[in-house]
Amino acid sequence: MSTILRRAYATKALIPPNLAASRAAGGAKKDAARMGELVSFYKNLPKGTAPQVKPSGLVGRYKAKYFDGENSSATPVVHAILLIGGISYAIDYHFHLTPQERGTPLNR
Repeated sequence: MSTILRRAYATKALIPPNLAASRAAGGAKKDAARMGELVSFYKNLPKGTAPQVKPSGLVGRYKAKYFDGENSSATPVVHAILLIGGISYAIDYHFHLTPQERGTPLNR
């Protein structure tokens, strides 16, 4: 059982095949042609780190400004408190001005 688990979680599956040492390269012409296609595919893959993507949209720019990298701060917490406070004030203000159901209308 332990050999099955060792094989299932081996790190060899995570490493791409060594194309130069493959046995199929010295086989039949069809296999060699397929291996040549695979080699050219691996050669055309981009190398190095991926370029930085510029954030777009309101949420992406906000995240880049306040959450990512060395710019991380507690400012979004203050923004959330102000947003919730503003929404609750607007709701309270709206319902304060609506007539209450006490039997008499407000505009008499």
